[in-house]
Amino acid sequence: MPKYRSTMPMFLGLCLVGSTLAAMPASAALGPTGTVFDGDYTGAMNLTANAANGDGPNADPACVERRPTTMLIRNGNVYLQYANWRGDVLHYRGTVNASGLADLYHTNGDGSRSILAGQISNDGLTGHIEREACHYSVSLAKK
Repeated sequence: MPKYRSTMPMFLGLCLVGSTLAAMPASAALGPTGTVFDGDYTGAMNLTANAANGDGPNADPACVERRPTTMLIRNGNVYLQYANWRGDVLHYRGTVNASGLADLYHTNGDGSRSILAGQISNDGLTGHIEREACHYSVSLAKK
């Protein structure tokens, strides 16, 4: 009986790993050099709402209509950046899962976080950022 006690957990572990790999879509499987989403993406963030001071001359200066944006994905790790209204480069970091769901965040100066939630499909990312008072839609295409 001691012989089976030592091999049974290993056998169950192999069964679990095998069933997990079988359930993963082949197109999104991790390979030795990354994922199908790996690459460089470019596009823009477009203002959808300014929740702070309204529109027109009283609008929050941080809410710029359009911001050029770049994104890099390597091995499922996502890095997105853009310049704010002062020219400071803001960085978002996160991951993309096998179905293309991307979750990224930026840590603000006060310790709070701005979140970008997006979906990658057809070599492009579409998503949404709520950054302080400014809300943006994000649209990026793979180069």
